[in-house]
Amino acid sequence: KVITLIVPNSPSGRMTRYARTYAPFIAKYTGAKSVRVVNKKGGGGVKGTNYLWSQKPEGKTIAFTSVPTLILAQLSGSKAVKFDATKFVYLGRAATEPRTLLAGKKSGIKTVADLKNLKRPLVSASQGTDEDFYIIAILANALGIKVKFVTGYEGMNDISLATIKGDSDAYMVSYRSARGAIKTGDLVPVVMIWDKRVKDHPDVQNALEIVSGKSKEAVQAVVNMMTMHRGFFGPPGMNKEATKALRDAIWKAAHDPELIAEQKKKRQVHLPSHGDDEQKKIAQITAASQGIKPILAQALDSIK
Repeated sequence: KVITLIVPNSPSGRMTRYARTYAPFIAKYTGAKSVRVVNKKGGGGVKGTNYLWSQKPEGKTIAFTSVPTLILAQLSGSKAVKFDATKFVYLGRAATEPRTLLAGKKSGIKTVADLKNLKRPLVSASQGTDEDFYIIAILANALGIKVKFVTGYEGMNDISLATIKGDSDAYMVSYRSARGAIKTGDLVPVVMIWDKRVKDHPDVQNALEIVSGKSKEAVQAVVNMMTMHRGFFGPPGMNKEATKALRDAIWKAAHDPELIAEQKKKRQVHLPSHGDDEQKKIAQITAASQGIKPILAQALDSIK
């Protein structure tokens, strides 16, 4: 049989590159004829995930994307969401890493203190209601600052260019994706959405250091979500035999020396986790995230 791997993201993006790296190895360890990667872009990952929600739970159609995006979109109360992220069957994680708030040199923002003293709304370029959009909303709420989201950008390259040019003050992106622009000095790391400081930037605070009280609970929930970042999942109620087979195949693929070498060659983060472990996280994260619903709903309303 052919397994269809839905990626609800841009065909040229990093999420798709991960999926294409894994596809032949998933085929190898499931015995599938092939694993066909299909992009269904739209709505910050919501469109393709809605599609998966309606598929037969037989294991022949699965997906790969940013799991935090799904949880945050659902918690926001977005009318576009037709799925319940707690009911998907989670099959394994390929990688995770800190998200980084990057500011453009022209913005004059270098630190968290600069953010707080901006004396105007922070302008943030966004490609839609993805995890980065929601994380900035939660962070801004915790810091007591306002954000003006500018949506409609096509992918991170456009967002990065807009921020370098000064059309946007700051945006959120994976740390690895940001390293090149940080090195050239075009963009400045302001805060890491993580539970510790990154060794290459010991002066850059992590998100848990800059908030307290109830705000810290919301930020902690987001940090927890980041541990599920690039993950595989299937439709609700998926066949138990198919679930086990896919979880085992993805785990074996992640430990295949050839895949590991390919990840290294492509400079892609490789930090796998078994599907059984990922499934256990989802209920805990969702329960801890209830307090951020009003923040997400307000952010969504701000761009309507």
